[in-house]
Amino acid sequence: MTKINMKLNFLSDLAFFLCVFQFTAACSQATNQFELVTDRQKVSIIYDKDGVALDSIAAHLLAEDIERVSGYLPTVTTNQNAISGNAIVIANQTSDLIQSFSEVSKPQQSAWESYSIELIKPKNSSITNALLIAGTDARGTAYGVFDISEKIGVSPWYWWADVVSQKQEELTLEISSFQSKSPKVKYRGIFLNDEDWGLQPWAEHTFEPETGDIGPKTYAKIFELLLRLKANAIWPAMHPSTKAFFHYPGNLKMAENYEIVLGSSHAEPMLRNNVDEWDHDTMGGFNYFSNKEKVLKYWEDRVEEAQNANGIYTVGMRGVHDSGMAGAKSTEDAANILNQIIQDQRKLLKNHVGNPEEIPQVFTVYKEVLDLYEYGLELPEDITLMWTDDNYGYIRRLSNAEERQRSGGSGVYYHASYWGRPHDYLWLSTTHPALIREEMLKAYDTGADKIWILNVGDLKPAEYTMEFFMDLAFDPESFRKPDSYKQHMTDFYEGIFGSDLGAEISSLRETYYDLAWLRKPEFMGWSQTEPTRPTHLTEFSLEEENPQRRAAYRQLEYEVQELTNKIDDAQQDAWFQLVTYPILGASAMNHKYLYRDLASFNAKKNPELMQNYQDSIALKQQQIQELTKKYNTQIADGKWNKMMHSAPRGLPVYKAPDAVLADEDVIQKYSKPVISRKVADFSDAANFEEGFPQELTGLGYSKTVLQLTPVTQKAYSDTDFTGNPVLHYDINLEQSLEVAVLTLTAVPNHPITGEQKLQIGVQWDDQPIKIIDFKTKGRNENWKTNVLRNQARASVNLQKLNPGKHQLKLFIIDPGVLPDYFTISAENQSLPYTFQPQETP
Repeated sequence: MTKINMKLNFLSDLAFFLCVFQFTAACSQATNQFELVTDRQKVSIIYDKDGVALDSIAAHLLAEDIERVSGYLPTVTTNQNAISGNAIVIANQTSDLIQSFSEVSKPQQSAWESYSIELIKPKNSSITNALLIAGTDARGTAYGVFDISEKIGVSPWYWWADVVSQKQEELTLEISSFQSKSPKVKYRGIFLNDEDWGLQPWAEHTFEPETGDIGPKTYAKIFELLLRLKANAIWPAMHPSTKAFFHYPGNLKMAENYEIVLGSSHAEPMLRNNVDEWDHDTMGGFNYFSNKEKVLKYWEDRVEEAQNANGIYTVGMRGVHDSGMAGAKSTEDAANILNQIIQDQRKLLKNHVGNPEEIPQVFTVYKEVLDLYEYGLELPEDITLMWTDDNYGYIRRLSNAEERQRSGGSGVYYHASYWGRPHDYLWLSTTHPALIREEMLKAYDTGADKIWILNVGDLKPAEYTMEFFMDLAFDPESFRKPDSYKQHMTDFYEGIFGSDLGAEISSLRETYYDLAWLRKPEFMGWSQTEPTRPTHLTEFSLEEENPQRRAAYRQLEYEVQELTNKIDDAQQDAWFQLVTYPILGASAMNHKYLYRDLASFNAKKNPELMQNYQDSIALKQQQIQELTKKYNTQIADGKWNKMMHSAPRGLPVYKAPDAVLADEDVIQKYSKPVISRKVADFSDAANFEEGFPQELTGLGYSKTVLQLTPVTQKAYSDTDFTGNPVLHYDINLEQSLEVAVLTLTAVPNHPITGEQKLQIGVQWDDQPIKIIDFKTKGRNENWKTNVLRNQARASVNLQKLNPGKHQLKLFIIDPGVLPDYFTISAENQSLPYTFQPQETP
C-alpha cells in the first residue's frame, strides 16, 4: 500500500479518516470504502441546483482537485439521473437533494459552519454509493468539500504557494459518518494591508492586468484560500495604490458567491474606503463637527449599496486614513461626538438593512481610540469590542469581567505585518507562532471569540503564519499545550514536503523564528522611522554575540542547501517560497549588519580586513537582490512577478550599509553578569493555582518564560504579600558586590485588562520587597525599545552583597507578567544583548 504524505485535519472528528492508496485486494476488503478513481469506478459530483453559488464553486473545485491527484476530471452536474456509479453529493443539510438520499429522517443541525459526512447505498438508483457532504450553512458545506480535498493530498496552498499534489492513479476513501464541530471563533479572516509593495503591483501587472488592480479575479483566489483554511472574513486592501473594494462591482459579487463576510479596517467606518472614496475637493473635510451632513450621506450611500451584502460594519470614526479624528479639541470632545456618530450610524443600518441589534458591528479599539473608549462611551451592548495589539504582536488590552458580559462579545485585530513607527516589518514574516499562540489564547480565555482578523500585509510570505492563525481560531482548545505550535508546524511541512522531512524543516523554521525574536531582519539596522533615521551599529558584542549569530544563520543556510537537494523537483517552487527565500533573506540581512560592525571595528586597526568585510556586505546585499529576482521572475515560470519586494518603502535598513561609522563605538565585549538565570529554573514555588507556573515554550530569550497565573486571575495584593504566589531561587555568590543590580527581563506585553498593571515583587534575602512594573505608556521610548528587541527589562538596586548563600523571591502581583530571566551584576555594568546563562556554582 502506498500512502501519500498528508496531515490529519484536526478540525475534523477522528471518526472520519482517510486512506489514499494504490488499490489492492487486501485494502478492498475494508469496510466503508468509497472509490473515487479506480479501474471499476470514476466518481461523479452532484450539487444542488437550488443551492447557493458556493455549492457549484466548491463542486467544480473538488473535481479539479481530484484531477490534480489522479489525472481524472469527474463529471459535475445537478442532475442525479444523468450519472451512475459512485457520486459525491454536495448540498445543505435541509435541501431536497440531501433529503432524497437520506433513508432515515434525521434532526437537522443548526450549528454554525458545520457539516456532516455520510456514506450510503441508495436504493433503486443508478448511483452505487453516495458520499454526502451536507453543511448546516453554505460555508459549512464548502469546509466539508475542502476537507476531502486536503485529505486526498491537495494543499490549501496548491495555488498560492505552488504546492504540487502527489499523483495517484487510484484513489479510495475510507469513511465513517460524523458531524463536524463548529469553529470556536465565529468570524476568522485577514486584512490585506500595505499592499503597495507586492499584492497590488503583482495583481496590476501580472495576474489581473485586465483590471489593472486587485480586482474580482484576485479576490476569487483569495476567497478560495480563505475557505480552504476554514476562514470566512476579509478586510479588503485599502491603500492609495488600490481602488476601493466597491469600485469594482465584481468584487462584491465575488464575495457573495464565495459567502465571504465583508468587513473593513479600524479607519474605515460603514464599509467605506476613505483614502479612495472621500474626495476632499468636492466633499469638504472628513469632519463630523463641521461637515456632518456630507459625512453621513457618504456613509448612507454605502449602506444602501451594501444592504444585501454579508457584512460586518465598523462603527465609530477616525481620520481619513490611519490618523486620529479631525475636529476634536479634547478627549472629551472626541468621546462625546463618537457617541453621536455611533447612534447616527445605527440609524442608517435600521433604515436600510434591518434591526441594528441583529447586524454584526465592531468598534475597533485601536491606538488613540482606546483612550476615548476608556474615557467613557455609551457603546450599545450588541456591538463587538475589537481589541488590538500594539502592532508588534502584543495585545494592548482585553475585556474585563464586566465587558465579558456584553452580548456583542469581543474580538481581536492582530498584526503579522506592519508599516509604522518605530519601524516597519513588511518584508519577511517572522512573528513567532509561540507568541501568536500565547496572545490569542489569552484573548480567547477572556471572551474574545466573536472575530479574529490577522493583518497579513501582502499575504505572501505569511503563508504559514496565516494557516496557523486560522487553525488556532477554529479550535483554540487544541493548542493548550505550550509547545503545540511545534507539532502544528511539523504537520504543515509534512503535508507539503513529506513525512520524512517535515520534522527537519519544522526545526529549521523554528530556529528562524527564534533568531528573529532577538531581532527581526528589518530591525537589524537599529534605525527607526516616522521620521526615518539612519542605521547604526548593532548592540551585539563582537567577541561572543556577533559570531554566535552569524554561526546560527550559516547553519541555517547549510541546512537549507542540504534539504534543497532532498526536495522533489515538483516541490522546488513551493520550497523556495515557503523556506528558502525567507531564511536566506533573513540571513543575508543579518550578515550585512554584523559584518558592518566588524568592518567598523577594523577600520583603523586592519584596513585590509575592513575591506574584506565591506566586500562581504556588498555580497550579501547582492544576494538579497538575486533571491528576490528569482522569486519574481524564475519560480513558477514568472507567476509571482512583482509580488516580492526586497526594500518596502525604501527604508535605510534595506540598503548596503556604510562599512564604517566613525562616530560610533562597536561593542566589543560585555562584562558577564555574576548571575544570569532563567526564571523557569526556580528552587521552589508556593501558593500557585493548580497547573501554574507554566513554562511557555519558545517565548523570550531563554525560550522558556513562565506564565504565572490564569489570564482571568484577579491581581494579588501589592502591599501584603503573605498570600501571593511566590518563586524561590537559591543562589550562591563567590564574590562580593558593593552595589548590586538585579535586572529582570520579561516578554514586553501589556496588562490583560484596563484595571491592571504588570507588577511583580522582588525580594533579596530579608531586604524590603521592591515592586517592578513592566507596564509602558502609549508609544513612549521605552515601549519602542521593547518591541524592537522583543524584551522588557527592569532593574532594582540591592544592598552590598557578600559571598555565600542567598535567596531571591519573586512575588506574583498582576496576571499577565511573563518573566524570562534575571541577572545580578555590578552597578553601571552593561548587560549582554542576548541571554548568556551563567551562575557561580
